[in-house]
Formats: sequence, structure tokens, C-alpha cells
Amino acid sequence: MGQTRPRATEGDVAEVEDRFVARLARSGDTEAFDGLVRRHMTGIYRLCAGMLGAGDDAADAAQETFVRAWQSLPRYEPDRPFGPWLRGIAVKVCQQTLRKRSGDLKRQAPLTGREADTAPADSGESSPLADEVMNALADLDDSYRLPLILFYLRDGSVSEVAQALGLTPGATRVRLHRGREMLKAALGTDESDGTQ
Repeated sequence: MGQTRPRATEGDVAEVEDRFVARLARSGDTEAFDGLVRRHMTGIYRLCAGMLGAGDDAADAAQETFVRAWQSLPRYEPDRPFGPWLRGIAVKVCQQTLRKRSGDLKRQAPLTGREADTAPADSGESSPLADEVMNALADLDDSYRLPLILFYLRDGSVSEVAQALGLTPGATRVRLHRGREMLKAALGTDESDGTQ
């Protein structure tokens, strides 16, 4: 019997394509970079909205992410995945935006207007449970909230989250675990039977 070969996923193909297009953009091809912007704009905006709240700040941060990405392309290493590199830039832009805001930083990043992430696909409204989870997430310190957002809401791997936040994979796993525990406590969830 022959061995079955692993099949490439859609994500694998997109990442290879991103790397190829990023190499073209890196050599000055503005049309290639425009293609990367079109492919990643929605995800980068959602990441920024998750960190800053939906609206002008998120839109500005998403735009600034692509400006910085264009300026940083000469330093991009084409052997590394493009998506996590770009998300790392977005996280840094959002962190700078948060630092510019006055007052309590953890309360300055409401997770509102996130219908795409919290609502059923056919509805324009979020569910009460989703709102409760998002509010509890918004109350977490950035050091726990950001890994949770990148891992669960942006579907990043542990290594991608670690790269985006400048952490080791081990530290990322610890923050994800502690963040989940804090969310459970905030929501009053009993892990043993799933009740509140």
C-alpha cells in the first residue's frame, strides 16, 4: 500500500502566494503590494477593531499598518510567513494608539462593533452571551487580552501569536492559559459542569 501524502490546505497555498507576492512588492512592485493590501485589509481592520474598538481609530490603525508594512518591506524576510509579520506591525500600531490615549488603558479598548466576530452569520446583532464574553475580554489586561484575540478571534497559531507580540511560544501558551482562566472567572463559568 502506498503512503498518503499530506494535502496542502487553502491557508498553506495562500501563505506561499503571500510570500511570492511580498517578494515582488519588496522589489518595488506597487501592484503586488496593492494585492497584499486587498487580501489582508479586512483581517487587519478586524484585529485593530478588536484592540481599539470599531471606528476611526481602527481604520486609521489599519491604514497605518499598511503604510509601515510598505516602508518595512526591505526588512521583511521572505522565508518567514507574511501574515504574522503583518499582524505584528498591526499590534504595534494599536499599542502605540492605546498609549496615546489618556486614562486607564485597559478600559480604553472596548470590544464593540464586532458584529463580524460575535454575531450569527445571518444577523446584524450580537448575542447576549457574545456581548458578555466581549465585555469580559475587554476588562482583561492587554498582556492576556491580546494573545486571546490573536489566537481565538484571528485564528493565529501559538507561534504566530508569539511572533506578533514578541513573546516566546511558551510565554504565549502561559498567557493564553491564564487569560482563559481569567475569562472563566469573570463569566462565572464552572469548568467541571459548564454551568454558571
